[in-house]
Amino acid sequence: MQKEQDNRSEVLVDVQNVSKKFCKNLKKSMIYGFTDLFRIKKTNKIRLRKDEFWALQDVSLSLKRGEMLAILGLNGAGKTTLIRLITKTFPVSSGRINLFGRIVTIYEKNRALNKFYSGRENIKVKCALFQMSRKETMEKIDTILNFAEIKEFADAPFGTYSTGMKARINFAIAFYSNPDIIIIDEGFATSDRKILEKYIAIIRENSHKFGVIIISHNQVIIKELANKIVILKKGKVFYNSYNVSKGLQIYNSYKNNTKTS
Repeated sequence: MQKEQDNRSEVLVDVQNVSKKFCKNLKKSMIYGFTDLFRIKKTNKIRLRKDEFWALQDVSLSLKRGEMLAILGLNGAGKTTLIRLITKTFPVSSGRINLFGRIVTIYEKNRALNKFYSGRENIKVKCALFQMSRKETMEKIDTILNFAEIKEFADAPFGTYSTGMKARINFAIAFYSNPDIIIIDEGFATSDRKILEKYIAIIRENSHKFGVIIISHNQVIIKELANKIVILKKGKVFYNSYNVSKGLQIYNSYKNNTKTS
């Protein structure tokens, strides 16, 4: 029991006072980018210039091993921007993000999977993107193919796979890459209830091994998995708590009031 408590105290994602701004004008965005790149005097005080806007402002949150954090927000709230900052796709404008361990992503769309490569080749490529060694990858290929139930199609072009086959291999690669941090951005989008239950069960059973960030409009999944919730509102943290049920109530009330206003 003591070991489990110590494990759960391990911080994997630490987001501290993070802000991110964008520019609505492409030309000005490029000019501002070069200006910031070669600016000699750095300052912590950042002001918006013409056509700039805040996508995120002063966002702080953390994820520990064993936690499954649901991030909710209406369209434009900053969810996608936050995930792109955490995965280092975008740099922060201010604040800091510290990651500890291997991070993997499960997206609704099969990013980084090439339709002209075979399933086996795609596994090798994506495992490399997840920073797995060649030895690790070769040891896991059969396990991934078996879990995804596509071993007999392993050498067929990925473009010939059904939607379900693509979703299964996408999940399997991420899960069996020994992750510390799993980001699921609508990655459970499947109409097959049996497959969905399989995903939920394996994540729940192994939740002590990693931390999970869930972005989903499916509140059934959030209720079944999440033990922590953050609600974003117009780029700011509106609610941050371990009380998932109350968080969903607050979010639904806010969402319904927004629709009727």
